Amino acid sequence: MKTGTILLAAGNSSRLGKPKQLINYKGHTLLQNIANIALVSTQGPVIVVEGHSNYPLSSDPKLSKIVNLDWKKGMGSSLKLGLKMLMENDLPDQVLILLSDQPMVNIELIHRLLDTKARSNLPIVASYYQNSPGVPAIFDKSVFDQLKLMPDGEGAKKILISNPKLVALVNFEAGKIDIDTPSDLIALRKSDWSHFDS
Repeated sequence: MKTGTILLAAGNSSRLGKPKQLINYKGHTLLQNIANIALVSTQGPVIVVEGHSNYPLSSDPKLSKIVNLDWKKGMGSSLKLGLKMLMENDLPDQVLILLSDQPMVNIELIHRLLDTKARSNLPIVASYYQNSPGVPAIFDKSVFDQLKLMPDGEGAKKILISNPKLVALVNFEAGKIDIDTPSDLIALRKSDWSHFDS
């Protein structure tokens, strides 16, 4: 089954005060690290949706970038643009949705999501943390229309919450760790999980 990835990186990191995508992590930028994880774990095409800024990424035949000129409209607009590009060029059977600011995402998690979806026979599998489904999540092509119809200002989370019978869950409590504010970054650098450079 062919898995395409949409990596959302269009925001302007307003609360952090600098691009979270460029934070050094495990010898790469945070964005490059997430892109590498997607490439290795899915072996499929990865679309990075940029908006506010353009970020350097290593060259890979399966890695592409697209700019969402309407990124201010919200995450849904970027997700739909990434899906449109994947459908025009790669026709994936399913789509993995990733964010650029979840440093605890790793190859093992993506493999667990892929395996759970294959075993469950459900069209969606999502990470589960803070008592709620969220991304990373995988959507089967049978539910792509729901993604296409989502409002520009909303993310995939509303679809996950609105369709619980369609969603298999994978526990990922570390998914709650993201980098939105300077205090988030300071806390992570002080934690046992920290692999950051200044």
